[in-house]
Amino acid sequence: MVRHHRSATTPAALAAATLLVTACGGDDSPSSDDKIEGAGQSSPAALPTEPDAGPEDAEPEDAGPEIELPGSVELVFKDWEPDDPEEQAVLDSGAQSERATYEAITQDPPNPDSEYVASYHVKGTGAWTDTQDWIDGFKDANATVEGKVRFRSPVVEVHDNGTTGSLRYCADESGVETVERESGKVLSAAKPGDVVQYDLTLQKSDDDVWQVAGVNGKRGSCDE
Repeated sequence: MVRHHRSATTPAALAAATLLVTACGGDDSPSSDDKIEGAGQSSPAALPTEPDAGPEDAEPEDAGPEIELPGSVELVFKDWEPDDPEEQAVLDSGAQSERATYEAITQDPPNPDSEYVASYHVKGTGAWTDTQDWIDGFKDANATVEGKVRFRSPVVEVHDNGTTGSLRYCADESGVETVERESGKVLSAAKPGDVVQYDLTLQKSDDDVWQVAGVNGKRGSCDE
């Protein structure tokens, strides 16, 4: 599922039954004039391909609120524990932003105004508005998602100013389906090997919470 240029089901296309969205590419920069260090620069080399996550992989423990997902959705984060505590905080918020988005989609009805989505995205940025639009599409289509997503190969950087950073990772979304909420009919299913590379820019809030300000997704980059 590539939203904001995430690969995912764009519920607008749900009606056409080809929902696995591919809104890849694009730059979600803050709407204000403030610049985020590292944003807009050319992307580093593509991440190497790694084997599928094994049974030993687990979600990272984090200091944020527990975001509960239904049993039909599983998010697995591999190698999400760096040695640096500030880098860990960035990774935790990146994981929380994913949980928040899936939690909002699986609410009945999907809730684009979820407090968790607002907590982990900078308001007024493309990352925030695109996420809301993406969730709202599921609401309009009366659809939800089911399956497992494996997040791996994280590359995190906290910039010298201490208030902005970047996070890159691969998301194996090949186990995800878009499902009609009432009938349970599968509207679209990801293809085997459907892996998306996400590049996030983040900034620290006044409450010292890392929030996503920009997201770019590119399908296939993790396999190059």
